[in-house]
Amino acid sequence: MSLHLYKHLTRKQEITIVDHLMSGAAIIHPLTALPQVYSIYTTHDVSGVSLWTWFGFMMLGLIFLAYGILHKIKPFIITQIIWFVIDFLIVTGLLLYR
Repeated sequence: MSLHLYKHLTRKQEITIVDHLMSGAAIIHPLTALPQVYSIYTTHDVSGVSLWTWFGFMMLGLIFLAYGILHKIKPFIITQIIWFVIDFLIVTGLLLYR
């Protein structure tokens, strides 16, 4: 945050703003992959979509999820759960329509 724009905010207020942004991003970020899910299930065309890439995202996401749970980082947990569901849908679509 630019110091001159936010010099009236305390450090705690700045952190609170970032916390709110993170909570929103935790939900919005994984939803950016929904067009890929929609495309796979409506067209049944999986050309150009890598099974191993999305399977890798799904498996590595479990490590991130475990980290978030162990450290009780709620936005991180939410993000990883949503990503897992989306990754699972994409991997399932790839297996169904290849």
